[in-house]
Amino acid sequence: MDFFYELFLFGSAYAVGGYFRDFMFSQKSRDIDIITDISNDLLKSLVVNSQVIYDVNRYGGIKIKLNSLEIDIWTIENNWAFKNNLVKLNDNDKLNSIAKGCFYNFDALVINLYTYDFNLRYFNDCIEKKELNILQEHPIYKNLNPSVEANIIRAIHLSKNYNLDFSKSTIEYLIAKIGYIEDKYSNSLERLIEIKNQYSKYQFITESDILNLQFKLREKQNSNQLKLDL
Repeated sequence: MDFFYELFLFGSAYAVGGYFRDFMFSQKSRDIDIITDISNDLLKSLVVNSQVIYDVNRYGGIKIKLNSLEIDIWTIENNWAFKNNLVKLNDNDKLNSIAKGCFYNFDALVINLYTYDFNLRYFNDCIEKKELNILQEHPIYKNLNPSVEANIIRAIHLSKNYNLDFSKSTIEYLIAKIGYIEDKYSNSLERLIEIKNQYSKYQFITESDILNLQFKLREKQNSNQLKLDL
C-alpha cells in the first residue's frame, strides 16, 4: 500500500494493542491501532495524497478501510497522554514510551511495523499475575483520560474473557468513575449500557455483568478486600 511506503519514508509506525495480541494468540483481527511519530499535518497530507478512502475517528485520528481490516492511525503529538505531557516520550526507547501510554497493561503491546522490534513488558506482567492494572498511577492521568465509560466496559470484558483480577489501582479507578457517572447522568447503568452499545465487540456484555461489577465495587468500599470475584 503506497500510503504506508510513504509513511515509512518520513517516520516510524507502531501497532499497539489487540492486533499484535491476536496475532500471538492465532486469532483473527478486525482492526488495528497504529501510532506514528510523524506530525499530524504530515499524516493528513499523506492520507489525502494517497487517495485512500478515510474518515476521521472519534478521537481525531485517521480511519482507513483496507479490505476487511479497519485501521485507526494516530500521531504521537495528537495522543492525549503525550499531548498533555502525562507520558514522556523517550526518543531512544519509543517502544517503551508508547507502551506506558496505554491505559491498561493488557493492551500495552507495541511493535515497530518496519523493524519488527517490540515491547511486551507490561502485557507479560498482566498475564503472569492475572491482574488488570492501570499503567500510570498519577491521578491527573486517570482523570484526563477521555474514555471513562469505555474503560469501565473494557475492564468487564477483560475480566470476563481472560479471568483477570483487578489491581488496587484499577478497583479505586472503577469505584471513583462509576460514582462520577452516577453523579453526572443520574443512572450509571443506563449510561454504561448506552456506551457499550456503541462497540460491537462488547455486545456480549449483559446488564447483569455491569450490575455485578457495581455490586462487587460497593462491597469493596466497605471492606479491605483487594480482589473482586467477578
